[in-house]
Amino acid sequence: MRAPPVISRRPFPYAWLLLVLPMLLLGVFILFRFNPTQYAFYPRCALYTMTGIYCPGCGCLRALHELTHGHVLTALRDNLLLVLAMPLLAVDFWQYFYRRVTGHVSQLWVTRPFVIKCAIAAIILFTLLRNIHAAPFTWLAPP
Repeated sequence: MRAPPVISRRPFPYAWLLLVLPMLLLGVFILFRFNPTQYAFYPRCALYTMTGIYCPGCGCLRALHELTHGHVLTALRDNLLLVLAMPLLAVDFWQYFYRRVTGHVSQLWVTRPFVIKCAIAAIILFTLLRNIHAAPFTWLAPP
């Protein structure tokens, strides 16, 4: 008597999308509807609250809120690094899902050591520059 064949594939491998996408859409809706500058239920930056130093993420909620309303220049003013990184992150997510669907085995560009080192250097430089209280660098600090 022969054993039945082993099925190695799950019936619906992207079932996690059924949980993630509604939560993501709800988060975007909340961010669209409630301005972070007017509502207190959004989290505050712990580093800024305790030390007064702007971290690289300070202003991200305000920038995302402005982007949901289509105000790109205001979003750039809130967090320049986030807005400039979003197209790169979109390309990375597209490449990741394309690889998952087609089964290609090539390395993601964002996981290459050179790209990771450049990203870390950009984040550190951005953090240092936005905390300088001199004329050209005050534009990098969130309002």
